[in-house]
Amino acid sequence: MRIKIFLTCLATVMFAGTASAEGVSIDPGMWEMTSTVTMSMMPEPRSTTVKECIKDDELSPESFNMDKENPCTISDVAVEENTARWAISCSTGGGPVMEGQWEFTSSGEKISGNGSMSTEFNGKTMGFDMVWVGKRVGDCE
Repeated sequence: MRIKIFLTCLATVMFAGTASAEGVSIDPGMWEMTSTVTMSMMPEPRSTTVKECIKDDELSPESFNMDKENPCTISDVAVEENTARWAISCSTGGGPVMEGQWEFTSSGEKISGNGSMSTEFNGKTMGFDMVWVGKRVGDCE
């Protein structure tokens, strides 16, 4: 049950292909993204690599809100040159709310970022940390 809550929140903050008016420049195209999650309930960090077509020339914190039916609340957004930082609060489907801080930096054809989420569950603080890197690998197919 606990792992499901964390994986749901993890999926919520992964990349999406939409952007809003205030964001960080990125070169559209096919991107390869590698994320590494560290969680106290897992014996080792877990890395995942995916390829995704990004069509917009900007990424914003709102781009990381993938769950359309139960979106997270994004606040305290700060965009400075090629870096965006924000706070995020996510419902876990009737469970405790997870809160965290995230940031990413883009150099156009490369992106990197990190964040952490945590919540109180049965009197214990639980959470995860994530770092990710991405690079443009070509045009979208």
